[in-house]
Amino acid sequence: MISCRQIPYAIGQFTVNELCHEAAFRNMSKETRATLSPNAKLSISLGSGIIAGFAAAILSQPADTLLSQINKGHGPQGTVLYRLGVLAKQTGFKGLFAGLGPRMVMTAGLVSGQFLIYGAAKQGARLSSSLSDVFIDRCANG
Repeated sequence: MISCRQIPYAIGQFTVNELCHEAAFRNMSKETRATLSPNAKLSISLGSGIIAGFAAAILSQPADTLLSQINKGHGPQGTVLYRLGVLAKQTGFKGLFAGLGPRMVMTAGLVSGQFLIYGAAKQGARLSSSLSDVFIDRCANG
């Protein structure tokens, strides 16, 4: 059942990170992209990671809330899916997102740190800053 939380978290963080990179690089000329300093590239990675962390927290919060309740023994007896359904109804939409603010801050810090390290490693290996760089260059060049 942990995959109910981890799949939205992982998909959210990687997808949003790439979308943020794409948005940043799409709004730059090819010359500007080519002359970006290493610090500017890491700043884009950091900013993209923060936004990706917010998205990952939001996407995985409902499942994490319900799994925490299941692990504490709350809810009726029955299959896990039945228990999750009952707990979701009892908790309500607003309750599924209780505690989201602090979780967003924590997750944004963790995810942005991961993507900052990833960006630094890619720079060290002289790889493209983002998959979207390749996509944008190919679209621009036909």
